[in-house]
Amino acid sequence: MEIITNKYKKVSDFCYELFRIAELQLYNHKFSNKLYSNFQKLFLLVYKQFRKFTYEELLTDLEDNSSLKMYLGFNKLPHYTTIIKFEKGLPFEILEKLIMAFAKLIPEPKRVVIDSTGISLDNASPHYCKRIGLPYKKRPFLKTSLVFDIDNYFILLCKTGKSKRHDTKDAKPMIKKLAKLYKNIEIFYGDRAYDDEQIFKLVFETLNAYPIILQRRIDIPKHRRQGHYRKKMFAEFDYCEYRQRSKGETGNSILKKRFSANIKSKETKIQKRDLFSRIIAFNIDRLIRNGKEIILILIRIRRISY
Repeated sequence: MEIITNKYKKVSDFCYELFRIAELQLYNHKFSNKLYSNFQKLFLLVYKQFRKFTYEELLTDLEDNSSLKMYLGFNKLPHYTTIIKFEKGLPFEILEKLIMAFAKLIPEPKRVVIDSTGISLDNASPHYCKRIGLPYKKRPFLKTSLVFDIDNYFILLCKTGKSKRHDTKDAKPMIKKLAKLYKNIEIFYGDRAYDDEQIFKLVFETLNAYPIILQRRIDIPKHRRQGHYRKKMFAEFDYCEYRQRSKGETGNSILKKRFSANIKSKETKIQKRDLFSRIIAFNIDRLIRNGKEIILILIRIRRISY
């Protein structure tokens, strides 16, 4: 079998493997025209994130890449509006399944960190906003909570939204989901925003991990603190180990520098789907950079032309 060296052919192999693990349907309906499969359209969304193209630029670039086009099984490329309509109607459950499918591809994480960041929805510069009289100090953004494997910088889970809400509201369901996907997590890091007795309890009892979360008001003695697990961790807190939490900030920085810190789409539906496809692209990029052995296995998967 020919060894694949083209980067984007490897990306398509990973997309196919995720598609297979998530057990997604090849077509949305049995009466669809079956011109383009869901796998082909999902790959185009991920490929768009790698190349940082608009929808039109994406298909123009692929038109000139006959080798990749043939590898994906395209006899004729779709119109860019086909990709936009597909992304608008793509259920979040499918994108979440694809992210959770990485559990079968990446090394078992031992140390994880949760952190939130903002993905800008405005591409204009502060100077331009100031000149035309638009507010530029407080811009619209997608509040995004991410769980990173700090040893390999894979994104394990993601939760996003435009509404203002406390970090603990996103963290609790994410910890429960994390416990179902990964069984060998040893340490769970978090900053002061996650100082909540319920989170400590979930990490201890559900995740079976050791929470290293910095508590608020460290000047208050142990006997005046509330919560059994908060008191326990206050007495055993290791600040030197807690400094590993900053690797969560490193993960956010890698994501934004590699795949941009802003989203250009104007519709909320597409903005959220763009972010999820960006995270899928980020994890595939990490696999290509770090997972040499698993790549050698995946590139031997039988190619199926849809």
